[in-house]
Amino acid sequence: MEFLPLVVLSGLQVGCVYAMMALSYFVIINATGIVNFAQGEWMMLAAVFGAAMLLAALPYPLVFLASILAATLISLLAERLVIRPLEARGADINILVVGLLGVLVVVRHTTGLIFGREEVRLPGPFAENPLILGETVFVLPQTLFVFAVTAATFIALWLFLHRTSFGRSFRIAAIDPLGAQICGVDLGRVRFAAFAIGGLIAALLGWLYGPLHAAGNLMGEAPGVKGFIALIIGSLVSPLGALVGGLLLGLFEVAAAFYIGSLYSEAIAFVMLMLFLFVRPQGIIPARWGSG
Repeated sequence: MEFLPLVVLSGLQVGCVYAMMALSYFVIINATGIVNFAQGEWMMLAAVFGAAMLLAALPYPLVFLASILAATLISLLAERLVIRPLEARGADINILVVGLLGVLVVVRHTTGLIFGREEVRLPGPFAENPLILGETVFVLPQTLFVFAVTAATFIALWLFLHRTSFGRSFRIAAIDPLGAQICGVDLGRVRFAAFAIGGLIAALLGWLYGPLHAAGNLMGEAPGVKGFIALIIGSLVSPLGALVGGLLLGLFEVAAAFYIGSLYSEAIAFVMLMLFLFVRPQGIIPARWGSG
């Protein structure tokens, strides 16, 4: 039990990563109905671009902004070059999802071919000396950065959805797309903005996750899968569900790794997914909270 605070801190850190990925899924799903499994690749691109530019000795602030912008723009290109043409041909929603899976494969392996398949270090914005909080508790400055950025991102999205007219059009489009169109909401504009916001959140996540692990063309795979599982656990209709699901999954996964063994921790996400699908398929957060 003396290591419990350290386990909780580590679990919250991992949970924030899953929550941010879940939030990027939430934005796109609720605005368009499309599940974009390529979200993890935008995270990967931001980290890989950042590591490559830092190796070229470019200024850190420039690298940080440029890599996030580049990954977000590629997310928008996926919407323009894949989703929009398919929708113009009357493609079913399942075809759109398959098209984005194709984007995932192309981006992942093209990145590997261009930048190599070896993982490289992505330095964080802060020193790596841990802050000692007790005999068995320490925290990295990068961990505090993860907590702060996660909190700021969720608050910013809540303000956007509830305090701006365009954000309210997102919510209307999620509830009733046909009604939203009748009311004058431009669904194409909403979809474009959703891919921009979802891509931006995932790209920002690259700078939260990368310095704690490594940058490589496969780094988006696990967070991408577990972020989607976190959203299902929390709720598909509420950003609060993304946060709760991500933190809960992170805590259980780290606790399992520490007390049972890392071999079993990898199965925790899928065990929780099956339990929630059988017991509470609507997720932890009630649907009415998603529209509050």
